[in-house]
Amino acid sequence: ADGVGTAVAGIFGGLPNTSFSQNVGLISMTGVMSRHVVSIGAVFLIICGFIPLVGAIIRTVPINVLGGGVIVMFGMVAAAGVNMLSGVAWNRRNMLIFAVSLSIGFGLQLVPDALQHTPGWLKILLTSGLLPAAFLAIVLNLILPEDID
Repeated sequence: ADGVGTAVAGIFGGLPNTSFSQNVGLISMTGVMSRHVVSIGAVFLIICGFIPLVGAIIRTVPINVLGGGVIVMFGMVAAAGVNMLSGVAWNRRNMLIFAVSLSIGFGLQLVPDALQHTPGWLKILLTSGLLPAAFLAIVLNLILPEDID
């Protein structure tokens, strides 16, 4: 739905929609899933944008406090991902797909010199680690036989 909305917005000259994984962490942290809370937050952000004094008050929150909140929030996102993986049937095939994809994703991220001889356009695509890991997982899922055990 997000992709279709973004495509339609692009056709009509609008801005693309984006979904944020931070919302998963916030919902896990607070247990609140009400759209009314999101609406109140949106109104608050609009007020911060139009009344500089409110934004200045928010700015007085120490960076360490904000950093602590961000660490917990992204930890919750990671925990939600691990929770999703708990529903996977962990046979040898799925473990191989997971291990190879994760290794490539982290490896390209941590050792950027591995891409030093690739063309510039390809290096841009492979540098993040997310695209090659996802692509490799999809390809391995398609080509590895189901009965690898």
